[in-house]
Amino acid sequence: MRGSEEQPKVRRHIGTFVVAAALIVILLVAFILARAQDKLPELALSFTVYIFAITLAVFVIERMVAWRERRRWNAAKDWLHMILLETIDDLLKVLLPAAVPREGVETDEEDTVYEVVGERIHFGKTVAYSPLQLLVGPGEKDLQSHIFWYVSELGPPRYAELARAALSNARAQIRDMLATSGQLLEADITAMVMSFDQAIAAAMRHLDSAANMRNEKVEDSSHLDGEASTTQRTREADNELAFVDSIIVEAVVDSAIKPKAWLENEMLNREGQSSLRRLRA
Repeated sequence: MRGSEEQPKVRRHIGTFVVAAALIVILLVAFILARAQDKLPELALSFTVYIFAITLAVFVIERMVAWRERRRWNAAKDWLHMILLETIDDLLKVLLPAAVPREGVETDEEDTVYEVVGERIHFGKTVAYSPLQLLVGPGEKDLQSHIFWYVSELGPPRYAELARAALSNARAQIRDMLATSGQLLEADITAMVMSFDQAIAAAMRHLDSAANMRNEKVEDSSHLDGEASTTQRTREADNELAFVDSIIVEAVVDSAIKPKAWLENEMLNREGQSSLRRLRA
């Protein structure tokens, strides 16, 4: 087996030596003939022209062809970037509240969690998408409390269903894009999106597990305790589910920030180089 693998290598080396030897022989013959006819300057000039032409063909023209090939796919890549960014932002709009009541204030003042303002991404002459700006990011202590408030407002079981449906939809879109057009994406964003896909899959499993545990606690209390105790246990189970959901969702938001930032920078920094351009809202 090893000998059979080495045979092609030996043949390739022999072929290289044969070509090199043939070139040396041709050069020697040309040198001898030029010297015999006293035309060494013409030979040197011809070699200079040939070397320049080969260099131009191999390096300059090859790079121009590669550049034109990359430019040819820029519009498709821009469109994929925009779809990915829209998928991430649509998911965040479901998982996060746009605003929450400000704590310790009796008025109707609110803290904004995200807003859709700033720069609009245009595709041709049509506004294709307006990016979401997250004002409270992962790692900030307020984000989890905002999510907990939102889960409690909607109802933990209902929020868990909505969040799981949104996660499933986002994952389906991401996986479909990677399967059909992943070869057009850069290695960096591909790795980020695959990591985000894994985070979504883990979050879905954890949401299902937390919801099942909540339902089991409620069912057990309904069989063993009275109505008042059942109500209390249901409230406690909902609070536990809301707390767990807030942790799970915060992890998803954290995993979404890196690809989101990359996509926004990539799209907005290419003004004048592609069909996407930015305008101030």
